[in-house]
Amino acid sequence: MCMEIQLSNLALHHLIEELQYFENGFVNNIQTLDNNWIKMKVHTKEFGDKQLILAPNAIFASSQSLQAKQSPGGFSAFLKKFLYNQRMVNIKQHGLDRIIEIEFPECKLIIELFAKGNLILCDKHNKILRAFRKEEWKDRKLEQGEEYKFPSSRGISPLEENDKNFFENLKKNEKTLFGAVVDILNVSPPILELVFNNEKIDKLINAKEVNEKTANKILNELKKIYSSKQEKAYLIKNNLFTTDLGIKDKEFESINFAVNSLLLAQLEETPKKEDENKNDIKQDKDLKNLKSRQLQISGINIQAEETQKKGEEIYLHYTEIKDLLNAINIAKSKNLTEKEIMEKINKIKPLIKELDFKKKKLIISFK
Repeated sequence: MCMEIQLSNLALHHLIEELQYFENGFVNNIQTLDNNWIKMKVHTKEFGDKQLILAPNAIFASSQSLQAKQSPGGFSAFLKKFLYNQRMVNIKQHGLDRIIEIEFPECKLIIELFAKGNLILCDKHNKILRAFRKEEWKDRKLEQGEEYKFPSSRGISPLEENDKNFFENLKKNEKTLFGAVVDILNVSPPILELVFNNEKIDKLINAKEVNEKTANKILNELKKIYSSKQEKAYLIKNNLFTTDLGIKDKEFESINFAVNSLLLAQLEETPKKEDENKNDIKQDKDLKNLKSRQLQISGINIQAEETQKKGEEIYLHYTEIKDLLNAINIAKSKNLTEKEIMEKINKIKPLIKELDFKKKKLIISFK
């Protein structure tokens, strides 16, 4: 059974920010783990082949070797049929809800991280191709052929609310000030309680009695927190936060590392090797300083002629590029000039547009 940890909606937002390096990656494989989680092997530009694990209450990247079922069939085989060698166009959170969307060129995978959790593969028009678990409510149905409808949000994001509208909605609410804010805004109650405590605001007063200055203070403090960058992750009674609430059972360097450590600890696997653990920690630190850079192979910068497609071109022709570089290195060891190397290789197949050893520059075309 999946460990009953829950991520605050802000922690989930920060987790998706950490996983942005999966964007423009290509799906190499999809498997079902022994505990029925889904494992996606994705070739990323920054880190090569990485595992993206889809669990009922979270998704996370992991470097740990995870045993997959030998003949799983079922849902993972269905996903593989549609997603194999497909590019992840983007990965995002739906508003501040516990829903994640992974978009591909012709379809999208929707991950619902509430209740028992669910995975829904849809075409690009939101028609459901298949759901991991068939479910039905009065206003929506998760079944093949149905239109996917997002569940109603728990409130508006504090980042999308304005002072005037927030104050007017508070004055209409019959609950306490604290309860009214929870009704109106999609915020985590422990984070809201932090704001009330820091600003010394009475949680129990009637929302109708609040003045405009206090209402603005609450909203603006929430905006600051929900627009902040993640520093660390904190475990508090099986709940994960990326906001320091002043109490914690355990602290982690990042939210992905926290989810990775907590969820994988329960699996009956061979204990994680020390070098695997260090690699996870190092990767999480590297992500904080992740910057766009050109892919380098054997010390030579490779540029595709169509800039917007260079990631796809390099990955799809990886083996061919590797063989080409080996041939260039062999020719270079025989003291051939750049011009001589280009002539010899291009006679076999016209690939090289420019070669400059001093600038470590190689321009190729697969047209």
